[in-house]
Parts: sequence; C-alpha cells; structure tokens
Amino acid sequence: MSSKITLKDIAEDSGLSISTVSRALARSGKISSENEKKVFESAQKLNYPTRHVHMPIGLRKNITIALVTRFHTGEFYSSFYKGFDSVAKERNAGVVLVNSENAPLDDLEIIKDLQRNNFDGAILFLPHFTQDQYRKLLAQISPDFPIVSVAQMVNPVMDTITFDNYRGGYLMAEHFFEQGFRRLGVVNGPSNKPEAMLRKNGFQDFASSCPELKLVWQFEGDFSLKSGSAAFDSYMNYGHKKPEAVFCCNDSMAIGFTHRALRSGIRIPEDVAVAGYDDLPVCNCYTPALTSVHTPYELMGKKALEYLLGRLKGEDISEHAGYTSIIPVSITVRESSCMVR
Repeated sequence: MSSKITLKDIAEDSGLSISTVSRALARSGKISSENEKKVFESAQKLNYPTRHVHMPIGLRKNITIALVTRFHTGEFYSSFYKGFDSVAKERNAGVVLVNSENAPLDDLEIIKDLQRNNFDGAILFLPHFTQDQYRKLLAQISPDFPIVSVAQMVNPVMDTITFDNYRGGYLMAEHFFEQGFRRLGVVNGPSNKPEAMLRKNGFQDFASSCPELKLVWQFEGDFSLKSGSAAFDSYMNYGHKKPEAVFCCNDSMAIGFTHRALRSGIRIPEDVAVAGYDDLPVCNCYTPALTSVHTPYELMGKKALEYLLGRLKGEDISEHAGYTSIIPVSITVRESSCMVR
C-alpha cells in the first residue's frame, strides 16, 4: 500500500517550505501567485486530496456553478436553464440546477452549503427573496464564494443581472401602434412581482405618450395559464369598445387567452391582436404564431458567468452594492399581432 501524501512531500516536490505549502492549501496568509501555483500543481501531481480545498480558478480543471431556484414544471424554467447551460459549456464550466422547492433546508442554508459541496459560485433566481433575506445571506456567505442574483428587485441589495422589463412593455405598445391598433388592453402579472410592474409601466407609458392611443381595458393576472383564460372571459364581457390589441405580461397568460379566443371563434389578429412576454418555444406552436418579447437567456447566462468568473479570478473584490446590469430585450414579431393590409 502506498504511503499517505503529506505536506512535507509537497514541500519537497515543489521546493518550498512546509509553512508555505500549508498557507497555500489553506488559502490563508500572504503567498505569491507563482508559489501558490507550484503548490497546487505539485499536490495534483502527487494525488494529494484537494477535493475540499477551494483551489485558485486558474488551476481548476472544472468550474461548477449552482443555479439556485424554486423549479416548477413548465417551459419557462426549461428555457431558462438551457440558456445558462449552453453558455457554461462554451466556457468549459458546468451549471447544476439546485431546486430549493420542498428541500429539507431553507433557501439560505442551501446556498450556504453549496461551497462545502464543491460548487465554485452560485446564480440565484429566487423572486420570492426579500431584501432582509438577501442581507442575511450576504452577511453569512463566505467572501470567496461569489454569488449573483438574476431576479428583478425594485431596490436590490445584492448585485443583480436582469432583463429590461420596462423596455419590453414599452416596445410592445410601440409595436401595436405601428401596426395600426389604437385601443389597447393589458393582462398584468402579479402586483407583488417587480418585473410584472415594470412591464405594465412600460406599456402604459408608451400608450400615455401617444394621444391616438387609449388603454381601454386591464385585467389583473398572476402569470398562470388559468388567469390568461379568465382574462379572455373578462375581455368578452367588456362591451362593444373592446381593445383591438392585448399585451399579456408573460407567455403563459398569452397562451391561455389565445386558446380560449380561438375555441370561441375569435379571429387573431383580425378581431384582436395578442402578444406575450418571454418568447418561449411554444409561441411557434400556435396558429397564428404568437408575438412575444424576446428575453435572451444566453446573454443573461454569459453576463452572470462573466461576473462570477471575474470574482473567482480576483478581478472584482468589491462588496455587493445592489449594482444592476440590464440585459436588453427585443420583439419577436409573428402572425398574432400583424394585420394583413
């Protein structure tokens, strides 16, 4: 049986002192990057167990990032994860989905436990988190374990990367205007969700800026397919001055609205134009295909990974200050909102 590799063996192989080897492996005290590299290269060559050592990023064979969320069944979450995973593969990194839904630990403990389980950093999509929860997390998480949020907050305390939800709503109202629609409607998302509020505000602000436009109808939805169906019932009962175009603040509600409309004999877009938000693959599965705000998850994943890798490399050691990086959105125009002229 081969003898156990010790710090002394690494010291002899690297030509450094045992104390230097100890400081390097413990990631404590002052040590040059050159000597640190020598220590870890020697440790790997001699098969010294470094599994529980937080190695410098330049010496790790693989970077593993946790994508922490409360996963729910549906196309949104699969598209969301796929965007991050695709970018990670390009960077020779791995993204592991960590589902905190129904977990034995609460969200805070799950995130704190990630570093002990050999994750190198974490991307958080936890829209239910409050400012106090983020503050507790930042106070308790290890400074050398980088984290970033991708969930919209009105007043963030953690550095955040998110989509330009306001612009998405604004662009959709502009698109309706350009298509010649003048009476508009909107199916809002949950009032306690910042992204829903911003989408609605952007849509309303463009409508308010154009004297020719009238926002004649609104429905308070909850981002679910069911609330989209209920919105259609409200639309049908509104009266003879119905909106000519309806913006649903996510694709699930737009699909619920569209499904009920088509089954009721309503023509889209001739009787009413419909559009959603998120541009999920299902938008192409309906006839007519659904116009939607395109949210580039690959770009969000790229920005989030760049942020984490920068911190792992020591390029950014600043404390979280609620800095928000906004990812631009666009409109994917399809048949559901285009009038044949």
